[in-house]
Formats: sequence, structure tokens, C-alpha cells
Amino acid sequence: MSEYRDVAPTELDEACRSLSEDGFCHIPGIIGTDLAAQFADRVTQQAEAERRLALDFEYPADDAEDEVNQWVYQLVNKGDSFWQLPLHPVAQHLATHVLGKDFLLSALDSHITRPNNKPMPLHADQWWMPPPMTPGQDYVRQGNLDRTNGNFGEPTMSTEPITPTFILNIMWMMTDFTVENGATRVVPGSHLSGRVPTGEPRNDELQVEGPAGSILAWDGRTWHGSGLNTSDGPRVGVTTYFSGPMFRGLGNQTFGIHTDVRERLPEEMAVLLGFRPWNTYGMTDDPSANLAKAGDDTVGKLS
Repeated sequence: MSEYRDVAPTELDEACRSLSEDGFCHIPGIIGTDLAAQFADRVTQQAEAERRLALDFEYPADDAEDEVNQWVYQLVNKGDSFWQLPLHPVAQHLATHVLGKDFLLSALDSHITRPNNKPMPLHADQWWMPPPMTPGQDYVRQGNLDRTNGNFGEPTMSTEPITPTFILNIMWMMTDFTVENGATRVVPGSHLSGRVPTGEPRNDELQVEGPAGSILAWDGRTWHGSGLNTSDGPRVGVTTYFSGPMFRGLGNQTFGIHTDVRERLPEEMAVLLGFRPWNTYGMTDDPSANLAKAGDDTVGKLS
């Protein structure tokens, strides 16, 4: 089997329709099983080393009592092979459909769900966006929002204006995702509610199963969370989290990337990570530079 499967235009059209109407889409078998296994092995090796050296960190959206699930952050630094995921034509097509022609890679991370975990509370990635307001109405100050004081409610379609999406998240299934090993849960249609969940499980959740090499993509407003792993093995996924070009990333890409990695990045990956100014935003000297310079390479104090 080849490393990647060609996805037909009709399949991409259906995925985009599902993203718009349901808030998520599932495309099976994009990556060959051998390549998916290689990604899973690389992530697992990295995760084991980070945990052994006490270099792993908790994720705020996980259950506070969960001590087995693990996130491996900033995969940009942890293997050049990971770069091909956000640059994959399917990922680029879906991100363009949701976000437009310009977007950034906000994070490239891995989530490992292990047996005896706790289910992740339902949440939305775009929890930080205040609800719309009418002229003269007081408004929610965006800087006052956190995960405890959002616009909570039911996931039914709103009859009032809601904010558009600025986030697309794609989970690459590097092992089989099953109900038994904690496949991602989503609430269909919740992206059109204008509301965020309080975290509790719901009867209208759907767990999206898929063979290794598949993807699950969801709108940043869609309610979702990982499931309970009752199997005897881990569930390994890699997330390519895209955002609009004006938004602060989950990962501080331009600061956090190792210098030697930065020097190896192909231009298309550097652009995706925010090294190209966008309408003058993100510049370090020349506002129209093809790629911004590092601070030490720019003009400093002169006399």
C-alpha cells in the first residue's frame, strides 16, 4: 500500500459539506498502515522518554484526576517527518474550506489515550470567542474569558447570530480509533449553537471510529473530547490544529522552534508556522518580507 491514498474530489466535497453542516468529517485511510505505524512508534518513543525524564506536561482540558493520558507537544521539533501532515493536500483543502486561503498551523501535537484513563470533559476549541453583541449593548471582554465562564448552553442551532469559526482541528489516527480505546467524541451540530459545553457527558455524543491512517476533522466550535479507554492498549493520535492568520497559536511557534529545525524548514512550512508577515502583522523589520528575520538579525539601537 502506498504511503498516502489519493482522495477523490467527490470525497473531499462530501467532507467539506459534513464540516459545514455537522461540524466534523471523517475520511478513512489517508495514510498507509505502515506509515501510520511509523508515526505511532515515533510518538510513543518520544512520549516514553519525556515521561521518564519528567518532561511531560498536563493539558488543561484533561480531567484533573487523569494520570495516564499524555500529550506530546511541539512535534515540529521532534521529527521532520511530522511536517508532512499539516502540508498534506487534504489537510490544506479542509483548512482552506473552513478558514480561507490564508491560515496558520497553531499546533502540531500528539494525544495518547491509555487504558484506565479518565474521559476528557466535552469542550470546544474556540471557547475564547465572546458572543456577538448589538450596538449599545454591553459586551463580554475577551480578556476576561476562561474555561469556567463561557457562554454555556445547549447545542441546538441558534436562532440568533453566532461567531464564525477561526479554528480547524484535524486528528490523524495513527492507531485504530475504537469505542473501546477512547475514540474521539463529538456532538453533531453543536458548532451552530453559539454555545460552549459545561463538560458533562451527553446522550447525543457520537464516537468516531476509524482505522489507523484515517483523519477526523472538526470545526473549532464543535463540542468534543476523548473517550474512555477500556482496551488493553493505547490510542495514538496526532493533531494538526489550524487557525486564522490573526490568532495567537496554541504553540508559540516562532519562539519555540529549535534554531536547527528553523534552518531546515521548507518555505511552505515556515509560512504555515507564521514566519511570513500577514498584512504587516508578524513582521520583525520589513513589513512585506517574504520571511521575517530573527530578532538578532534585525536593526537595533543606532546612533
